[in-house]
Amino acid sequence: MPERLGLRKRFALFFAALGIGACVAIGLGAWVGLSRSAGAADGFVIAALIGMFGVLGLVAWIGFLFDQNVARPIVALTSDLSTRARTDAGGEIDQSAARYLGALAPAARNLHTALTEARAAGEEQVARKTAAIEREKALFAALLHDLAEGVFVIGPDQRIMLYNRAARDILPGAGLDRPLSGVIRVDPMLHAIERLNHRDPGEGTRPEAFLTASADGARLLIGRVSRVISAGKSVGHVVVFHDATDDLQAHAEHDHIFNDLLEQVRRSAAAMGAILDVLTADPDIELPLRATFDTALHEELQRVYDTLNETAGAYDAATSRHWPMTEVAASDIFDALAARRPEVVAQSGGEAFLHCDGYAVLEILDRIIGGLADDPARSDFAIGTRTAGDEVWITLDWAGPKVADSALEAWLQVPLSASYGQYSGRDALQGHRTEIWPEETDGRTCLVLPLRSAQPQVLKPQEERPEFYDFNLPGADGNRDWMTVPLRALRFVVFDTETTGLNPAGRDEIVQIAGVRIVNGRLLTGEVFDTLVNPGRKIPPASTAVHKIDDTMVVDAPNIGAAGQAFHDFCEGSVLVAHNAPFDMAFLRKSQDRIGARFGQPALCTVLLSAVLFDHTGDHTLDALCDRFGVDLPAELRHTALGDARATAQVFLHMLDLLEARGILTLGDAISASEQMTQIRKAQNYGT
Repeated sequence: MPERLGLRKRFALFFAALGIGACVAIGLGAWVGLSRSAGAADGFVIAALIGMFGVLGLVAWIGFLFDQNVARPIVALTSDLSTRARTDAGGEIDQSAARYLGALAPAARNLHTALTEARAAGEEQVARKTAAIEREKALFAALLHDLAEGVFVIGPDQRIMLYNRAARDILPGAGLDRPLSGVIRVDPMLHAIERLNHRDPGEGTRPEAFLTASADGARLLIGRVSRVISAGKSVGHVVVFHDATDDLQAHAEHDHIFNDLLEQVRRSAAAMGAILDVLTADPDIELPLRATFDTALHEELQRVYDTLNETAGAYDAATSRHWPMTEVAASDIFDALAARRPEVVAQSGGEAFLHCDGYAVLEILDRIIGGLADDPARSDFAIGTRTAGDEVWITLDWAGPKVADSALEAWLQVPLSASYGQYSGRDALQGHRTEIWPEETDGRTCLVLPLRSAQPQVLKPQEERPEFYDFNLPGADGNRDWMTVPLRALRFVVFDTETTGLNPAGRDEIVQIAGVRIVNGRLLTGEVFDTLVNPGRKIPPASTAVHKIDDTMVVDAPNIGAAGQAFHDFCEGSVLVAHNAPFDMAFLRKSQDRIGARFGQPALCTVLLSAVLFDHTGDHTLDALCDRFGVDLPAELRHTALGDARATAQVFLHMLDLLEARGILTLGDAISASEQMTQIRKAQNYGT
């Protein structure tokens, strides 16, 4: 029997052969009886035909019952056992369909239980042995993730093997296994690497500096690159950089302000000097002419005053924009102040958040309180906040005499600290575009310091730190045929769309696109594409009932041209994967002219792959696959583009193990197997 015949086909052939054999036996018996009988032949023929049809019907009926109650349950049990042996899918094996197989179903369940227990024991042992490595990994991840500077580790082919949060914030297009040239202009860095390679070994491992820009030219970056040496060979480079755009803009703006001031003052000074020279050379000049010169002199002097005032305003605005300020809780400043000044009581009230230089504000308050406390007549210091529009006013009040303006100004003129140089409290107030003034409230003296309010940061500790490094990325070969590449060595974008309807050939359009990346067999939770799309038409209520997206939600969303171009960039160099991929690809290809880009890369369909792997069932919906592989798909995320894309990605990762077990190892193998199931797909009902 050929190996390509499945178990059910073999049983079907067995019963067919049994029925044919019985018919042949009945025919031979009738022929022998007829040859030895002198009677009429009609009785023998009728008896033979009745016997043949009876045997065929009996065999067909028994064969059908055997297929339903023996062959099909055996295939299902085999598939379930194979799935659980090749993947880490959980869940109990359904025994109800195999109730007529005697001890086989309980044995399969016991085998699955034993396998689960063995896996758990093995995983526990591995977890114990790798605890130290995991701790080091966590420290490494936390260190890199929270560095203020951007960090990339790149391989010899300049593909990204590691990035941190700052790098992704500055250059949003960065991602694992993506070329660094996609996010920065690499020529200056390559020149720095050349300088590294030609450096005298005696110069040590000092990094080489370079100045470059983001790929779109919007950001200016100051970077350092150093080599990663293993076994005496360079295996990659570490690139550390920071965004110098604001710093350089601030420097240029300050230079412009200074040069403009110098030019204006020089011009007015020259004019006033010329007028004074004329007046000095001719002391007896006539009064009308002297009056004209006096008027010109006062105009030039006024012009100098105006220039100085305008320059002061421009300088204050530039300083306030570029001075480093963050979102700070007022209570944090008060706690630090209480540690220095125990005599100060923080007033209770709602939490307020400030946009300020928290250290500078702390130093100003500390300096003022210290000066106030030098007078023993003052006591009972209290500090608090109150809201005034888009500002938060810090209030400091006390019992005792009020403070003189001259004393307050003297405290503000003192430099804040050695690390700030000559930067004083007065400079800090100007940098914050604010002032401090005294008031009297309920018989107590009060100082008020207004600062910009800020929104508190929303922390989500339940979110896992995304995957941001992989030092085992497969080597790149630009000339390699995708069809011959092993599936696990490919980059995938698993995506889903939500639409106005089910007819891509008609007026229906995309209203949401979402995708996630799989690199080196890992789902990258930190690299996600998700956007609503304005379809340019009304969304039917029937569609809204499915995906919960209505017209009001897409009013300000990008159209398919902008959203599609961004998604095309996200998919660069990747194989596309979707559940019922022809449906989603039809919508993308329909919009290619508006997008201005072609989706020409290969695409895999998890529906067809499911039909390849589980040919014993006709249920290949996403819900069914999630149940089969133990993938959790919450009801509130079902029929959202991102929720379905993530679930499909997890299902696809489970499928990779089973495909390899079937000998489907390359992309070409997977596409060929999928094409063979096209007719099956047309004959079945697939949910999306």
